[in-house]
Amino acid sequence: MASNILVTDVSGIPSAGPLRRLPTKFALPLVGDSFAFLKDPAGFLATRAHELGPAFQINVFGHRTACFWGPEAFHFFLDERYFTRASASPAHVQKILDAKAVPFLDGARFKRRKALLMQAFTPDALDAYLGVLERVLTRYARRWANLGTFAWVPEMTAFGMTVATSLFLGTNPDEDDPLLARAFMTAFEGFLSVPINLPFTKYGRALQARDALRERIEHAIDEHEASTSTDALARLIDARLPNGDKLSREEIRIETFHFVGAYLAVIGALSSLAMFLGRRPDVKERLRQEIVDTLGTGPVTLRGLAGLEYLGRVTRESRRAEPVLPMTFFANVKEPCAYGGMRIPAGIKAIGCIGATLQDERTFADPRSFDPDRWLPERATDRQHAAWVPHGGGGPFTHHRCAGERLADLMLSLFSVVMLRDYDWSFPRQDFSPTAAALFATPRAGLQVQLQRRTSDRSPRV
Repeated sequence: MASNILVTDVSGIPSAGPLRRLPTKFALPLVGDSFAFLKDPAGFLATRAHELGPAFQINVFGHRTACFWGPEAFHFFLDERYFTRASASPAHVQKILDAKAVPFLDGARFKRRKALLMQAFTPDALDAYLGVLERVLTRYARRWANLGTFAWVPEMTAFGMTVATSLFLGTNPDEDDPLLARAFMTAFEGFLSVPINLPFTKYGRALQARDALRERIEHAIDEHEASTSTDALARLIDARLPNGDKLSREEIRIETFHFVGAYLAVIGALSSLAMFLGRRPDVKERLRQEIVDTLGTGPVTLRGLAGLEYLGRVTRESRRAEPVLPMTFFANVKEPCAYGGMRIPAGIKAIGCIGATLQDERTFADPRSFDPDRWLPERATDRQHAAWVPHGGGGPFTHHRCAGERLADLMLSLFSVVMLRDYDWSFPRQDFSPTAAALFATPRAGLQVQLQRRTSDRSPRV
């Protein structure tokens, strides 16, 4: 049904319609699309995007939800005039993460919180973290070289969680804590659950894990307030605005829980990067040669990593070619608006489709192919750069773009350098397709790998 309501379309030119409704498909009464969505969020959204176009409607968790994908539609979704994250995500997601966490804030509260959080990800901070990251990775790489054929995803998960808890809780980087890592995974797995709070349900176990982790974080804050650490938690405690404002203890606890859980997405990105390098020997050898020619066998530094141009393209493309996250957090539509001649009514929910945007064939030629050179300056278009949203869109201080994006960049780059300088790997035949019914996608078969230490000449080319 058309509507003649006066709204502003994405072009910014007022239009009096007529406007079309958002396209949608039949959904079951009461439950809507919720079960199909929970079964495979990425696959469900990708299919609907292909069938219905850059703006469409689904019905999940009892709410009509507008979905936007592609660079133009995704960036329309970021417009705070029409969309707000405040109180928008499903109640069970807010309960697990905390309704006062930065993904659920907007306006002045969001900008204040983000300015304080970003102080944990400055170049000086990343430089301080580099030694911890390399220490943990070196220990794990030596272990991997002695395992024969093994599943890399569980090992990557253990490695990533050790890094995350070392940086954000101050745990010993030379030791693993499987129970702590499992608790974080259990808590965040509750995002994709039916919110029935019983001791034996997925959601009930998520809340139990959340409560235990809150206690652990409180203990870590106590320890850090009595120490002189320079890790991420210490920087959150010490963060100050020009007016002297700082994070409260509750805010530190909330965001520490958020950041460690968000590191699960980095584990997915590491798995994708390792998969692409193992399946593309040409890319792997070209990148290895750049590392040897540029860094030699010397220490890894932020400045040295910044000089690896091909590495930058490889890690960028790996996050595009195999999206880890299917979507953003939810928003509420604040007032009637329109996109592409379609009416977006106030009061419904909205999301940005990250996976579909990264795989947009209107933007990326042969989007399923892994092609790092599509990011060469002479080939990359403004549209491509606008569609690169694995960490969200907009600016890091002004929008809901992941505060830890720079740390993710560092982790992927360091992994590439350490592993390619000293190790090699290949994969037996297996299913490389991404997992379904998972918050963060990883290769379905666990990424079975054969990894060994290199013994060939590692001298730079003359």
